[in-house]
Amino acid sequence: MTRRHPLDTKAAKVQLSPQILDSADEVGEAVADVIVERLSAAVDRPFLLGCPSGRTAVPVYSALARRAAAGSDLSQLVIVMMDDYVVQTETGGFRVVDPDASYSCQRFAREDILAPIAEAARAAGMIAPYRIWTADPADPTEYDQRIADAGGIDVFLLASGDSDGHVAFNQPGTGRDARTHLVVLGEATRRDNMGTFPEFTQLDMVPQNGVTVGVDTIASQSAEAIMILTGDNKREAFARITATTAYDAEWPATIITECRNARIVADRNAASVRV
Repeated sequence: MTRRHPLDTKAAKVQLSPQILDSADEVGEAVADVIVERLSAAVDRPFLLGCPSGRTAVPVYSALARRAAAGSDLSQLVIVMMDDYVVQTETGGFRVVDPDASYSCQRFAREDILAPIAEAARAAGMIAPYRIWTADPADPTEYDQRIADAGGIDVFLLASGDSDGHVAFNQPGTGRDARTHLVVLGEATRRDNMGTFPEFTQLDMVPQNGVTVGVDTIASQSAEAIMILTGDNKREAFARITATTAYDAEWPATIITECRNARIVADRNAASVRV
């Protein structure tokens, strides 16, 4: 399939100047505006939006639902999830966790991202988006191929781990060439996710394995990438990411510096400045 975007040439490594807004809600509105603008130009074709689960991008998803309620056409939206928890099967392979579990990324995509947008679209008399893509832990490489066959991801939303800089489930030490793969989750990542899912009251309740897009999946398969940093807990991430010009394997979220049309959008709490 002919690519929609010139994805074969690597982006230049750059130090990014962040856009700093007053609040997480303002960040959500600004990022949603970018997505709707790009989507409106994607006439009669699927628009692939790379999505993290968890708290960081929730204001963006809420703002997209408001755009749908106001009549924006989001019917071509495809939610491309970054990762999910997996558990071992009796035969020694892996499967994703129960898709109805509260901590399932499939459930998050279905109920917290897509459903509010779809409901708002239908209420406004518009066609509702319905497509969600997730990686199969039994065949992780298929995900990269599916994305490539679709022409790449139009906009990839990124978030950074608070204390270890993980992006998706890519752990510190992840190689720059990593594609979609199975991963053993480190303690810092699992502790970060205890904050996302309050039912995880003990570390041993958090799954130890996941399937995730790789850092190269993010950089090579996306036409545009937006790193979202909001809240006091993202101050270290903000400092680390804005100070670098290339991928640092010890803080995987720095892959944003090697993405095409990359930007960082932060609130003043993450940036620790007044605006």
